[in-house]
Amino acid sequence: MTRFYNYLGLDAENLTSVRCFVCRGTSTRPVGLDNGFQIVRCNECSMVYVNPRPSPAQLREFYEKYYEPEDIVPEAWEREMGGVFEQHADWVHEYAGKPGKVLDVGSSFGHFLRGMEQRGWSAVGIEPSSIAAEHSRRIVKGRIHTGGFEEIDLEPESFDAVVSLYVVEHVHEPREFMEKVFEVLKPGGQAIIRIPFTRPFFPVYRMLKRPLMFAPMHLNDFPPRAMRRLGLDLGFKRVDFRIGRPRKASDTLEKVGAVVLGGVGRAIEGVTGGSRVFPYVGALSYRLYK
Repeated sequence: MTRFYNYLGLDAENLTSVRCFVCRGTSTRPVGLDNGFQIVRCNECSMVYVNPRPSPAQLREFYEKYYEPEDIVPEAWEREMGGVFEQHADWVHEYAGKPGKVLDVGSSFGHFLRGMEQRGWSAVGIEPSSIAAEHSRRIVKGRIHTGGFEEIDLEPESFDAVVSLYVVEHVHEPREFMEKVFEVLKPGGQAIIRIPFTRPFFPVYRMLKRPLMFAPMHLNDFPPRAMRRLGLDLGFKRVDFRIGRPRKASDTLEKVGAVVLGGVGRAIEGVTGGSRVFPYVGALSYRLYK
């Protein structure tokens, strides 16, 4: 993430003000500043987000150029995310009980979908970066769309599972994103959304002079109760969370935190059956059932 933090394509100017995506409220208080972008916390539901923020058009242009052709990124991304891909693929397959049709929103270089196809699933991906999408087409048999999720025309209730890993934190309008997830998912299907939750670390990050959210790349930081409220409000029957396997981050602090704090969180999750959230784990996977 650090490599892209000071990318000059997204400056804190010509920004758009937004309402809270969970409760639609407008009462907020500032909680931080990243790269000139203001981070606020909703006084009603505790949602943390960048406001004002870049427009959808600005974000589309940025993510089209997010990967540089000369970078050897696919192999590094697979090493970093391999355990996450494998575990989430297992969750999808175990819940469904048999192969079906899966959509990966933000499919990146295609490694997750390749794993799903190896399990017998029919795979479809959506990826805004043409470079990453082209790599996906070399290793995935299914169709890979290039563009934003909101722009791609998909049949309602056409997928047995929808997965999106480390994507919703980037989108301009996460409520619209989640509405479409619900729309394209079949009744009885499962959506899995993995996103960072960094708000509890803000005091430590300030002390260490680190970015709080990596804004403007990360625009949304969902507390568990906010994501659960949003999911139920959109019509999902149940919203559970899992800590899951950590990414193999190259950042030393993230790596230590993933092992130590993630281990504590997984232990608490095991003891409580998932009814208690240990907030210092960095990211959570939400499993939403339609």
